[in-house]
Amino acid sequence: MHVIVLGAGAAGLAAARRLRDAGATVQVLEARHRIGGRIWTDEAFAPFPVEHGAEFIHGEHAVTHALAAAAGIETMPVDRYGRVRWSDGGVAHALDALPVARRDLITALFRAFDGLRDLPLDAPDRSLARYLRAGGFDDDALRVADVLLAQTCCASVETLSCADLARELRVDHAGKREYRLRSGYASLLSWYASPLDIRFGAVARVVRHTPVGVAVETDAGVFHADCCVVTIPVAVLQQGVPQFEPPLGAQKWQAIRVLRVEAATKLLYCFDEPVWDADLTFMAHTGLAARWWPAAHATRDAAVIVAYATAMRARVLDALDETAALAVGLRELQTLLGRDDLAQRCVAARRIAWSADLFACGGYAHVPPGAAAARHALAAPEGSTLFFAGEATVYDSNPQTVHGAIESGWRAADEVLRTYSSSTNIFC
Repeated sequence: MHVIVLGAGAAGLAAARRLRDAGATVQVLEARHRIGGRIWTDEAFAPFPVEHGAEFIHGEHAVTHALAAAAGIETMPVDRYGRVRWSDGGVAHALDALPVARRDLITALFRAFDGLRDLPLDAPDRSLARYLRAGGFDDDALRVADVLLAQTCCASVETLSCADLARELRVDHAGKREYRLRSGYASLLSWYASPLDIRFGAVARVVRHTPVGVAVETDAGVFHADCCVVTIPVAVLQQGVPQFEPPLGAQKWQAIRVLRVEAATKLLYCFDEPVWDADLTFMAHTGLAARWWPAAHATRDAAVIVAYATAMRARVLDALDETAALAVGLRELQTLLGRDDLAQRCVAARRIAWSADLFACGGYAHVPPGAAAARHALAAPEGSTLFFAGEATVYDSNPQTVHGAIESGWRAADEVLRTYSSSTNIFC
């Protein structure tokens, strides 16, 4: 059996490895000239790996740990949410140093979010904002929730489906603790991809599919196979790239159309030494550069801190030129740290705007209220020759994570193997 996998991100590599290890012939077609998709480790910005995209392993039981162990890559624990610092306009302080009312509010928001897992399965869907308002939270609380709860989902509190969040909380098997890879995510994916046949610069333009095979027209030529696993980000599919002939079915296209993808932007700053105390792991406020954390490998001579913004905040930062956007972030960082010398200490800065990436078109996908079935519909095979994976398809694990994308690739590969082992096209 010959399988084409569209995309060499985490989902595509996982599908290709599973299929190759089962004996299939696999060709991975990647539009970029690198693997990883929204995983992109920069080895040049600083004297250590800096992540432009995905950065954390979300959970002590995430499948990423087993892959890292097999690759001989060390993981490092990091406690962001357990040591969160918050600012209401000045220096960011740990929760126990905040006014009691603010500390209690943040604690109550996290408790309310966790309580979504107990929503009745047949409860009408609503936005996270409506859920919180029903729980007695006011507009000030929703502004805090937008940063601490919604921004991590590349969304706003007004556009997140409670039904989808509740589903994720119920099926979560990864755990709560977070980690980084010491040598960066790219080192793991390079190891994972090493035996695969990957064609770079192969932008898929048309996918012609019949019950007996597929032909994929790309910028690097036409490729033929028995079937195809599509791991292209949903925001790219929404642009009509690639075209499918015949067109995808109404249910599939509706799932693609209804999912929401917002901007996601990182601001990276490298300083000549750490300009924050050693205990800082995560701080947040309601500014544009809303969420901050130090990168993994601060040294005496170089230290990197990352600002992460999504949705409306990222759109505002993206609308500025890079110099202006970085200046906004630096001013906000000075306030959060209570310093006025950061411009003099900053030796490098860079903006990473994923909405400007033609092969991503934004951050991770989220489900709006009333569309909680979209992930499952996107994941479903289309006939016997088109299969789908990627973080947007994750309905039985954690979407918007690397481990969720990996698991989706394995799921799609298993669907291929079941389909072809039960057909007349049995392979050895």
